[in-house]
Amino acid sequence: MRTRSLPHAAAAAALFVALLAVRPGPAAIGPAEETLRGTVVTVHDGDTVRVRLDGGPEETVRLIGVDSQELDDAREAVRLMAFLAKRFTFGRLYRAKVTLLPGPEARDGYGRLLAFIRTADGDLFNVRLVREGYAFAFLKFPFDGALRKELKAAEEEARRAGRGLWRKEPYPVIAAAEAAGLVGGIFTVKFRCLRSFKRGGFHLLEADGAAFDAAIPLSVYRSLPGSLDFKGRTIEATGIIELYKGRPQIMIGVPVQLRSAER
Repeated sequence: MRTRSLPHAAAAAALFVALLAVRPGPAAIGPAEETLRGTVVTVHDGDTVRVRLDGGPEETVRLIGVDSQELDDAREAVRLMAFLAKRFTFGRLYRAKVTLLPGPEARDGYGRLLAFIRTADGDLFNVRLVREGYAFAFLKFPFDGALRKELKAAEEEARRAGRGLWRKEPYPVIAAAEAAGLVGGIFTVKFRCLRSFKRGGFHLLEADGAAFDAAIPLSVYRSLPGSLDFKGRTIEATGIIELYKGRPQIMIGVPVQLRSAER
């Protein structure tokens, strides 16, 4: 057998190092050839998104190992938590480049791809969703044992910290001027409505004296109980504080998020 020359050996070593570099990070599910990459184009709810695959079609993806609450539940408090989970997922995944890590069972009964989602920063979003209290750990179906433990630990952490699904106390009430410094948290923002107006498919309630809006889809706005004349009234809006073009806002998805603070 001929001995490999030094230049060929060096090239082989370089190729081996390169292959190692593209392997999935810790806790990847399945071999490298099973991973898919794409961009999230739609967020259906907390645990279901639609992804446009790189060089391929779009896929509806159901996150493995998690279960967020349902948007069509008859109970208003449950719908609130479901909407907050959807906004949390939207804020972190919409238009994001992601890696899909399919589980042992490729699809569910609805034809959705079953997968873990890893974001560009290496974070496993399924675990984060549970850790932040926006979903329960759903361990009914078989998948990687280490990840089962990680999801279970994430739920226990959320429960101990009283986050999201496990919160017993009302959300802290803050002034509109404080909202810009608390982006990403769930708060009740109390403000006097300077003006109320339509913009695109939304109705906006603009705070007086501070940069803050409550953004209400028109379909939700029309379903709000009581008077829709908000101008000059003191309002409390509860939800995740988000940024829209640099301005803090809370998106209203269920009527219970918005109420009059006047006595």
